[in-house]
Amino acid sequence: MTSEEKRITKECTVYIDESGDLGVNRGTQWFVLTAVVVDMEDEPAIRQTIMSLRSHLNVNCIHMRTIKDFSRKRFIVRELSKHNFTYMNILFDTHKFDLNKMTSERIAYNYICRYLIERVSWLLRDTNRIGNIVLSSRGTSKDGELIDYIKSKLMNYEFNNVSKCFASIKSYSAPSRDLLQLADVCATTMFWSYEKNGYGFITPCFARQLKKKLYSRNGQIMSYGIKYFSDEMKPDTDYFSGSKVCDII
Repeated sequence: MTSEEKRITKECTVYIDESGDLGVNRGTQWFVLTAVVVDMEDEPAIRQTIMSLRSHLNVNCIHMRTIKDFSRKRFIVRELSKHNFTYMNILFDTHKFDLNKMTSERIAYNYICRYLIERVSWLLRDTNRIGNIVLSSRGTSKDGELIDYIKSKLMNYEFNNVSKCFASIKSYSAPSRDLLQLADVCATTMFWSYEKNGYGFITPCFARQLKKKLYSRNGQIMSYGIKYFSDEMKPDTDYFSGSKVCDII
């Protein structure tokens, strides 16, 4: 074992989920891909909170898009925000999808995933951790394709340091892996910070409560915890004007 390998003191899990529809000219304007990094030692406490939340809310699985009551959403986010984890997001504005640069949604998704894994690798490298990737299953052949893409392409991407930072990649449904429900909460609340509802409002207060959990480097969240796919996709200031139901992060 090398001295570099000896410095790795913690094992963690990287839970990846998404919110929104990446489709061009259909579905949602925003698509968010999120990774939540949890140390193994912190998982039991988070799992217990998720179980308690499900019991209290009388639901089988915490899926934020199905929670309609505002107070219930705040309750879920408040309880989970008490735990130790770090998360990061890649934001993609589908209205600015350039088909001249990316000829398909699949290519766009792969690039989004690359940006996300890149940032996860920076965090794991800087904190001397090794991660096991757990993907939220979409129940299609795309699950296997994504795993193959990460293994064959991203694992060898020179800026990811993946060979030192990641151990395994697997896909599960949210009900079968409790902490994927935490990833759902993080992805969906970030999505709500940008996607306007049918009344033209965004609700960034949920993500604001999780702000301290966002990945930052040298005190900077932008480009780390929150990364726009391209500079052109960063919304103008007036995009948020008059649209906030609550404070933005």
